[in-house]
Parts: sequence; structure tokens; C-alpha cells
Amino acid sequence: MSTKVQTIHKQAQVSLSSWLADDSYAVFLFHGVVDHNNYQIRNYTKKHVTAQVFQQTLEDLKENGSPISMDDVVDHHKQGKPLPSRAFAITFDDGFENNYSIAAPILSELQIPATFYITTGFVQNNRMSWIDRIENCFELVEDGNVLLPWECEASKLHSGIEKIALLNEIRIQAKIDPAIDLDLLASSIAKQLGVDDVTNSSDPLDLKMNWDQIAELAKSELFTIGGHTHTHQIMSFMRKQVLEEEVTQSLQLLKQKSNIQTTHYSYPEGMEYCYNEFVIEVLEKHGIECCPSAELGVNKIEDDLFHLRRINVAI
Repeated sequence: MSTKVQTIHKQAQVSLSSWLADDSYAVFLFHGVVDHNNYQIRNYTKKHVTAQVFQQTLEDLKENGSPISMDDVVDHHKQGKPLPSRAFAITFDDGFENNYSIAAPILSELQIPATFYITTGFVQNNRMSWIDRIENCFELVEDGNVLLPWECEASKLHSGIEKIALLNEIRIQAKIDPAIDLDLLASSIAKQLGVDDVTNSSDPLDLKMNWDQIAELAKSELFTIGGHTHTHQIMSFMRKQVLEEEVTQSLQLLKQKSNIQTTHYSYPEGMEYCYNEFVIEVLEKHGIECCPSAELGVNKIEDDLFHLRRINVAI
């Protein structure tokens, strides 16, 4: 497990409200909320938290802080006005169906706003991400060997510990190399292990929202919909034309399919190397006003709205 993930796990055990402060605001990044998880390998990073823990976490945050929306962040930034003391915002990336069926009712009950950043290609085709596909492969196979593009020898998968160690390596190495086609990597691993390359699934860890559900969320005064590209590729790695097409297509689909015109976006992966000034320029050209990263930390009201930090929650 990476140091950053370990840090979040330890922080979560204490309380996410420990991130709250009078002179800053926290933006929490979730992906999914599920009733339970019965897998040995899948969701080992706790990308999908349990509903019970999600509710307890939100109750603690609301008791100790002031919930705000990403619209509040933008408005207060423009006006130079301070946010409420110990302010926090809730965000979700990717567009999992459990955001609608499990997370949204809990948020509504507690009257806590949230922003859902949607990967439109995932929604359009109920598409699984490349890393979810690889996790599924590792779950399906008892043991095997995998040769990765950056290795000279095949790695052995004879235990859960070996599988998780290799998944951590894949997460680090594959994301930083623009020459690696992540979809082809997932397909190659499935072929090497002799299992089906599952690209869409109705499993709660995989199922994405449909356009009607996204439109329904957008009708709530509590919820905001934003873009998260069309294919979830790293934006800074894209050629200019591809980047333009990614942003345009994602925003057009939100408008055409769910009647949503948004000024909100988030960067896939969201690390410092995943976006740059040209990416920001393209987003601004398309009317985007705010695009948080996934860099760990809290924010001041004067911080640039395209360089905001978020706390990636895994509990």
C-alpha cells in the first residue's frame, strides 16, 4: 500500500474532521459507497466505502464542520469572501451507480451538498476503468504469472499479498508512463492469466449511473454535476486535438443526455503531473470555472480554482 493511501487510512481512523480548520476548507474525494464488499482482492484500496461508515463519517463532519458546495467555493473565491468556519465539501469521481442509489439518499438525509464528476464514456457504455478490469482479473485467478511492459521477468501471483503488491506497482508505474496504453495493458493481463477481460458489469463496484439518474441528481438543490473527461485518460498526456475532443464530448453528452450545462470539472487521476496550464486553458475555453486535483491537502479561499487539493478518502 502506498504511503499516501496509508496516511489516509490512519487519518480516517482518527476522524476526517481532523482535517477541518478555521482558516482553510477541505474537499473530500470519494468514488463509491456500497452496502458491503465480499471480495478478497477487489476494492482492497477501499475506493468504495461502506454505507455505514459513509454515514458515520458525514455525521461526524457535519457535527464538527460546515458543509459547503463547490458552487460556494467558486462564489466565495470570486467575491474574496471567507467561507464558514471549518468548511468542507464532498465530491465524487467517475459516476458509479451507487452514488445515486446509496450515497445520495444519505447526503439528502443529512442535507449535505455534493458534486459528482462524471466520466461520460463510463456512463455511456457502463465501462469499467482499466484498473478495475485488472483487479477483477486478479480476483478471478487463483495463481498465475504476469509479464508487465516495464519488467524483464514475469511476476508471480500465488497469494493475495503478491496480487496486492503487484496491483500497487501497476498503479504507480502504468499511470506515469504516457507510452502505455492502459486499455491494452488490462487486455494483455487478462490474456496472460487466461481469464475473460470483463469491460462492463452490473456488480456494485462497477455499475455506472445512467443518464436519467444523473439528470435526477442535478435537479436537487443539494447536488451538482461536473465533467471528468469522456475516457478517463490523463489529460496532460493527450495531444491537443484529443484533449479538445475529450472535453467537448464530455460536456456535450452531459448537455444532450441529461440537460446539464456545467462549469465544474475534475482531472482524472488528479496528481500534479496529470494536468498543466494548457489543460487548464482548454477547460477555461469551454466555460469551466473550477477543477480540483487529487493532490493531498486543504485549501485557502485565495487558492487557484484549478489547483485545489482534495483528500482522497479510503476508509
